[in-house]
Amino acid sequence: MAATATPADGTGLDPIEPELRKKQFAGLLAAKIEQGYDVESQGDTEAVIVTRGRRRRFRSQIVGKRQRIAIDDRGRTTTHGLEGGSDGTVER
Repeated sequence: MAATATPADGTGLDPIEPELRKKQFAGLLAAKIEQGYDVESQGDTEAVIVTRGRRRRFRSQIVGKRQRIAIDDRGRTTTHGLEGGSDGTVER
């Protein structure tokens, strides 16, 4: 059985092409907009989003909650809360 090399950071993930990364991010951002977020600022692979002023029927939201969403060079998505007590980091 042949050994496989893993990147030095231990992730086992290869970098993805920049265009694919941009496409994946566009899909992530579209999903967040559909969930009721507005875009405050946006780049090719990261954005700051904020909840809209209305409440959703089945989900309690804090109006004006800000988050930074991004896709890194290995295709991993991250969400960081920008305000509040805890750092609110979620990685997928």
